[in-house]
Amino acid sequence: MKINKIAITSGDPAGIGPEICAKALSFLKSSPDRIIIVYGRIEAFHEQEKLCKITRVSEAVSPLKLYWLEIDDNRVLPGKPGRLSGKIAYSILDKVTTDLLSGKLQAVVTGPVAKSAIRLSQPDFIGHTEYFARRSQAENVVMSFWGPYFNLALLTTHLPVCDVSRELDRNRIKKQLRLIYKQVSRLLPLCRMAMLAVNPHAGEDGAFGSDDIMLGKILNELRKVNIHIDGPFPADAFFAGPAVHYDLIISAYHDQGLIPFKMISRDEGVNVTLGLPFVRTSVDHGTAYDIAGKGIASEKSLLQALNMAERLLKGTISSESDNYTVFAPYYDQYMSHVNYQQWVRFILKQYSKRYHHHPRQILELACGTASISNLLVKMKLNVTASDSSAEMLKIATAKNFAPQLSCHNMLDPLPPKKFDLVLLIFDSFNYLLTHQEVEILLTNTYHALTQKGMFIFDITTRRNCEENFDGFVNLEDREDNYLIHQSDLDYNTNIQTTKLTFFLKKGFLFERKDEIHQQRIFTVADIKYLIEKTPFILSGIFSPDHTDNLLQRNPEILDNTYTRLFFILEKNAVSK
Repeated sequence: MKINKIAITSGDPAGIGPEICAKALSFLKSSPDRIIIVYGRIEAFHEQEKLCKITRVSEAVSPLKLYWLEIDDNRVLPGKPGRLSGKIAYSILDKVTTDLLSGKLQAVVTGPVAKSAIRLSQPDFIGHTEYFARRSQAENVVMSFWGPYFNLALLTTHLPVCDVSRELDRNRIKKQLRLIYKQVSRLLPLCRMAMLAVNPHAGEDGAFGSDDIMLGKILNELRKVNIHIDGPFPADAFFAGPAVHYDLIISAYHDQGLIPFKMISRDEGVNVTLGLPFVRTSVDHGTAYDIAGKGIASEKSLLQALNMAERLLKGTISSESDNYTVFAPYYDQYMSHVNYQQWVRFILKQYSKRYHHHPRQILELACGTASISNLLVKMKLNVTASDSSAEMLKIATAKNFAPQLSCHNMLDPLPPKKFDLVLLIFDSFNYLLTHQEVEILLTNTYHALTQKGMFIFDITTRRNCEENFDGFVNLEDREDNYLIHQSDLDYNTNIQTTKLTFFLKKGFLFERKDEIHQQRIFTVADIKYLIEKTPFILSGIFSPDHTDNLLQRNPEILDNTYTRLFFILEKNAVSK
């Protein structure tokens, strides 16, 4: 398997780059086919033990680690740019470009820089795009921007408006359009492209200049060689209607296309440079000196840029979003009816009844926003928690009694340290869809426990699904968002499918996001059978609303009587 090395530059150390680097890499899932190296400055972040400081890129060898090549000066303070911060930003750029051109890196994700600060020591500096083009001796490059609503390419880069017409040379335009068509068609097969006119009303047949007459002729010539780009369209009316029919829009100059792009794409836009000998993506925002050092900068654009770089290396821009990404900010509010305190009392009672003391080390799997772990930490217990959703974990870190957190799937290998108690709470077990997955979980958990440890998990039952979720439709109407919750049970597969559709207000528009969740509705007999295949002893089955141990009850009665059941498993217990 080829392992790609991807650099992330933190940009100007006085800006928000170091902060968003830390936020983006916190809880970032490792991937066996990529290694990430940060060039520049990075702030402290959760899972700090994964960060390895290096002096050269060849030292970055493990996909399980994050690497940091420091280029910094502690005299630079957040929000205080100047000649020194500009020199550091340029040094970062120089070092990463050298490593890219030598083949030591396959891609770079660039953080924000201030051109004015760099020009204090490098007067000829125009921008990242122009710098990479010059250093790589790329004959032709194009700035492009990719977002959730439309994608954009620019014929010119950072130019004064008064110079745009002078840059629109016939031969240069044809080269740019050929490059755009070739590069984009590889990523978006059957891509529909449109060209915006330069002048108002597409020049009114020459009344406002001849640029658009020339553009029209060029587009006609390109069609003869099977390069189909529609236009040129008057820019003022294009985004109000025709834009929805195109996959890529080509703008003659910077602000013509970037004003609407940034207005509706916000934190989800990514800058991609086409025509370089390596992959280069970037955030689509600036240094934001006014909020630097305040801990409020958003890392979303940087994460999008990193994801785009990975997809470009694989030759595709299609992407599937994980569950509990859009839902994460609304999860705690949606679950506000749950009496977590009662569940914590039940859990600790079960453990203390057996061992006569509280657990010394606790691990919660699939912790979500860590509401259970939060209460346990508040009781001064040692808690480690993990979840597969980075968005859920970021919410968990902001809580007053956050546990030690990490980003892992519940089927991943567990930490080498041993735990007295492992928890898997609130339907998380139901996300295991096969017997094999259950067996992996039980085996991993057994080995993660101390010699006399306990594993507690709960399930949602068939009765709960049939009474409360099969055929369920609910609309939640809030000030800036709508949530449609739909659930159905497939009685042949025992899979409950939940579809969450969000309409989120963004500026003047509403954005639609969808999440699909699938859960298996296990019978009690299924679970008992799977437990019997392990060394675990099943010592109890409980309903949260009753104190009786239901272990000896008929499994079918349990399935049809209770909506939620807790299972108590012990390691090295004496079977009763």
